[in-house]
Amino acid sequence: MVMVLVLCVAAGAAYNSISIHYLWSRYPVPGKFYSVNGSSMHIYCVGTGSPSVVLESGRGDDWLYWQKVQPELAKTTRVCSYDRAGLGWSDPQSGSRDAISIATQLHALLQQAGETGPLVMVGASAGGLYVREFAAAYPTEIAGLVFVDASSPEQIQELPRGRDSEAGREKRHREAVVEWVKETSGWSRLSGQCGGEIEKGLESYAPLARAAACRPSITFGELREWDQFWHSAEEAAGAPCCGDLPLLVISQDPDRPKPGWTAESIAANPIWNSLQERLKNLSPRSRRIIARTSGHHIMIDRPDVVIAGIAQLVNEIRHQDVSPKYGSTVVQ
Repeated sequence: MVMVLVLCVAAGAAYNSISIHYLWSRYPVPGKFYSVNGSSMHIYCVGTGSPSVVLESGRGDDWLYWQKVQPELAKTTRVCSYDRAGLGWSDPQSGSRDAISIATQLHALLQQAGETGPLVMVGASAGGLYVREFAAAYPTEIAGLVFVDASSPEQIQELPRGRDSEAGREKRHREAVVEWVKETSGWSRLSGQCGGEIEKGLESYAPLARAAACRPSITFGELREWDQFWHSAEEAAGAPCCGDLPLLVISQDPDRPKPGWTAESIAANPIWNSLQERLKNLSPRSRRIIARTSGHHIMIDRPDVVIAGIAQLVNEIRHQDVSPKYGSTVVQ
């Protein structure tokens, strides 16, 4: 029985591996791959013009989350999305997954891809911490910043359960190990769990999502970033950002109904709104847009607001326009 079990697991693992290679060859992802620290990283750049826009996803998210934004924005300027190490189509890398490491790897990737700037860095959710660190490390390459419902270091202290608990961390690790076993053994694919989740409106990208799904090598990618989130927040807090750079804050609608929210999460909502407003303090040339009806993934819920906001910032940078709306907060 042990031998039969071993053979079944081996057969399932082989099936999963063959399926991955088949789907990768049938549905090649757009963009290019470059070696960073000996590991392959994926980047996708389209459009022409300066400054170039670099899209940094939130924790656990890949380049697909920007595909309601990138094609339209590419009509205005050069735009790049990418997969951090251990996510999407990029291979995992050893070492820490904190903000400094992520910013360093992104810089190396952009250099290899010939995307040298000037750059407008766009950070969503936890990606806001990463672009703050990038701007602090490479200030001469930065033309502007955009935060899309971005995380801030202060949320660790101010949000309920803002800091991770040991019990929560252990639970995530157990779940990740179980998921790795299921993917490695082929059970996830055999039981139909490798369909590849896709956001509404991105159904045309579903084959690419399926091709990237159930890769055991990246099972721990999001987990490693989550474990380092608190460290990344501390690094971003100490990073000298953002001088007098043009800065746009795009935030979710604090009044949007959120089915299933608990009393605790509802209490956190005004705190998050306050944290978003205070992001404007990072630069005297800042302003904020609240995207009506949107949730945390504004690039999915209200891509029109993200596209228009970034395009306007690019235009301001090109023409060195001093906006009379600096310091303002508007609802769109």
